[in-house]
Amino acid sequence: MNIKTITIGILAATLTVGGYLVKEKFSKTQSVYTPRSITNGGIRGNAGYAEYLLMLKADPATGKIDYNMVNQVRNEVMARSKQNNKAALGLNWTQMGPDNVGGRTRAILVDRFVANRVYAGSIAGGLFVSNDGASTWNPINSLEGCMGENLAISCITQTSNGRIFFGTGSEFESPFGTGGSGFVGNGLYEYVPSTGSVLPVLTNPTAVPNNSTSVQLSFVNAIASKGNRLYLATKDGMVWADPDGSGFYPTVFSGWTNPIEVISGIPETTTCKDIDIASDGSMLVCFSGKVYTSLSDGLGTFTSSGHSGSRVSGAIAPSNPNVYYLLRSQGSLKGIEISLDKGNTWNVIVPAGSPCVDPFMQNDCTGAQGGYDDAIAVDPSDWGHILVGGVQLYEWRYASGSNPIGGSWLKAANLFESSMNPYYVHADKHTIVWPTASTIYIGSDGGVAKSSDGATTWQERNLGYNVTTFYDAQCAANGWFLGGAQDNGCQLFSYQSFGEPSPKGTTEISGGDGFDVAFSNQGPGIAYTTSQFGYVARFAGGGGGTFYDPELEALVAAGQPFHTVIENWESNNDVTSVDSINVVFSAPDTLVGGQTYEYTSLSNGSPLFYTPSSTIYVTTGDTIKVQDYIQNRFALATSAGVYLTRDAARLNAINPEWNRITTSAVGAIYCMEFSADGNHLFIGSNNGIRRISGLNLANDSLGLDIRSGSSVLTISLPSTVSGVVTGIASDPNNIDNLIITVGGYTNSSHVYKCTNATGAMTLTQIQGTGATALPKMPVYDAEIDYNNNNKVIIGTEWGVWTTSNAFTGGTTQWTDESCNGMTHVPVFAVEQQHLRSNHSVNSGYVYLGTHGRGFYMSGDLFTAIDENENNITNNSFVSNLSVYPNPLNSAGTIAFDLKESSPTKIKIYNLTGSLVKTIDLGTKAKGNHKIKFDASSLSVGSYLISLESGAERKVAKFIVTR
Repeated sequence: MNIKTITIGILAATLTVGGYLVKEKFSKTQSVYTPRSITNGGIRGNAGYAEYLLMLKADPATGKIDYNMVNQVRNEVMARSKQNNKAALGLNWTQMGPDNVGGRTRAILVDRFVANRVYAGSIAGGLFVSNDGASTWNPINSLEGCMGENLAISCITQTSNGRIFFGTGSEFESPFGTGGSGFVGNGLYEYVPSTGSVLPVLTNPTAVPNNSTSVQLSFVNAIASKGNRLYLATKDGMVWADPDGSGFYPTVFSGWTNPIEVISGIPETTTCKDIDIASDGSMLVCFSGKVYTSLSDGLGTFTSSGHSGSRVSGAIAPSNPNVYYLLRSQGSLKGIEISLDKGNTWNVIVPAGSPCVDPFMQNDCTGAQGGYDDAIAVDPSDWGHILVGGVQLYEWRYASGSNPIGGSWLKAANLFESSMNPYYVHADKHTIVWPTASTIYIGSDGGVAKSSDGATTWQERNLGYNVTTFYDAQCAANGWFLGGAQDNGCQLFSYQSFGEPSPKGTTEISGGDGFDVAFSNQGPGIAYTTSQFGYVARFAGGGGGTFYDPELEALVAAGQPFHTVIENWESNNDVTSVDSINVVFSAPDTLVGGQTYEYTSLSNGSPLFYTPSSTIYVTTGDTIKVQDYIQNRFALATSAGVYLTRDAARLNAINPEWNRITTSAVGAIYCMEFSADGNHLFIGSNNGIRRISGLNLANDSLGLDIRSGSSVLTISLPSTVSGVVTGIASDPNNIDNLIITVGGYTNSSHVYKCTNATGAMTLTQIQGTGATALPKMPVYDAEIDYNNNNKVIIGTEWGVWTTSNAFTGGTTQWTDESCNGMTHVPVFAVEQQHLRSNHSVNSGYVYLGTHGRGFYMSGDLFTAIDENENNITNNSFVSNLSVYPNPLNSAGTIAFDLKESSPTKIKIYNLTGSLVKTIDLGTKAKGNHKIKFDASSLSVGSYLISLESGAERKVAKFIVTR
């Protein structure tokens, strides 16, 4: 092809997805945890998070999570797992990190016999162990949820004989009622290190009747041990039990003892918040508004005293069993108290409303959330030295001889997130474990932090601790992927292109609570990120920032819904495009008919090509108008309706134009999806589904903005469903096909299909029936395979489920594909790369964004095509080319079947298209061959392998992991 480049007066963008990302920099004396604004992407907080998750999981008829249905679904999933049914699609999953980020951690235990062995429990991702003092972590492989075991770990303890027990579910995640987040537990489990087994100890019964109100084991707020006796903080008070002669604890709640009485004969059955046991066996047990103390744990030995606060936590000095501390909160601080006589008398060391010491406040003294994050611990070598954590972290030292008791306060850490800042500890501290005077561990929303110098400096210790809670995940054509994470911003996986410390590490490119994300593959590429309350940014090579117009900027500044919803559509060959570019000539020229000329799209400097049908003669100043067929549409949901811009990929656009394409009547929006041709936008909300049509017909505000009076768009409400629409998948090959997913633990359907999406749009439930039906659980997202629309993948509260007959017309059959390399963890995002292999290195790959175990990836649906789509060969010389294992580590095997004897070479290409390895096999005979090859020199990432003979070749894909 003869190509001549035309230089025109448009600034071509030179930014690349793979370039240098610039993070916002702050003074090290300040924190990035600042009030929400348009420029910083918002603060991280719990209230909106809890409300959002409640929406996803609750029954819309009651506004609450039906715990009994949660338990029924768990039992059904367990039963299905035991059947060992063949998976519909046979997907195998590879864990893809991030292994350097962490996530919400409420439980940490240092082994009493092995000082460097540390356990950490995530509220959504299960139990992990470190054997090197938290330098590296590994998951407990037997705790994958595949047999119904609960991953919502809230607390952990070790008995005198070394046995390890952990509780699941936390009231502080508010699993019930308004604001509940739904990390529902299932009682008490034991981890056995010698066998690696996880055993249920005290859990809900395997069969719960529909009208049951038994929720005793929905959460265990705290766990403690004295000798081999276990103590549990439950919704029905504190209970204890001893093992029997065989080492077994009671398996029913009635077998446990509640020793605390309100009055004689009347047990204390309100929710227990915390349990602390002194070195001499005395106890401090906390409830809302009061605490109980006892020199033992015998019935009738507990004495109560009132202490205001909806959440009260305690701590006892290891070096002096007479010294007790209380941390009280009700959102903000209600007070910190000390007792020097086992709780007989108390002294306030920080009163309620203190402007200088409130660990639950943001930096601007707003947004307190003490019911959510609350931690206190005492120095094991100094009874007068404590750490108190919430959003912030404070340190107090007793002033010897002071009367009344007093001391000095110091802010023990800041919130300036930087690898160079030794004083940083992530916001929202949930537990502090202080095993020696110099060694301290903190569990927070950012995972695990450690101090080795008595709280002077801190280090994040999350290597391998992959418990990140993602809302969304998207992939780029170069194999990178991006996710929005609760309290951990938007994380970019780039195969260590930005110097991440580990092969599966990520870089946080924007902060806050990360939500929806997107990639543009036009030109060098763009990453789009969001955080709470409507914040949207785009990033390319040299940095990034917002791209609002003044109207949208003001709207976002005024406050938007917690969950920021975006959707991006683009095409490199939109034949319906009404956009054009004026090519202005600075000198006379001749454009020869039939010859191809290159010009530049408005979209990120992408190259375009123009072939005149006849010769054109131009002089200086002449203009030729040519079609700009590279197009982009970007939608943002707001409280005022949906806004759309066609300038998201136009980095040189000084003033991006946004148009409002719906009113606020669409309701609360939770997802959006463009049709493959970009002409329709489907909107999922609490009011069903709406369709916006006619997007291909307009290219300016007159045609797009519904307030113009001349909008060409049509808005329809074609269908409603019972519940919140959480996900919409459009068939990449047929714009009339949709899959719709619905949240909530309800008896209604959670998956629908549509085969007339651009017409009347009728929905058909495809929940299935009988033994192959989908359990009645929340479903969060869906994807239709790019080669076969009968193959559908959905993300659910209980992992990944698939079907291979979604559009056949028969009864849909669902199978669980969660335990082939991953866990039964909530899957909030399912994304497949729809670009073909000549336009992407990860064609057909499926990516998961899980809410508790980070990213997963499968390449089992990858299909390679010849580099030139218009000249696909039948590869008659070879068939059945494959690489295994896939992913592989340091070595692999290439299998293929030659149809005839042929000189054969193998070439391996990396993500950038560079040839990295050639294997000359010489002449190979007709028939099956298996060739082993060394991959130890290959970096972690995706590769194309090309089997070549003469002018013919066959391509396959493989991944290297370490």
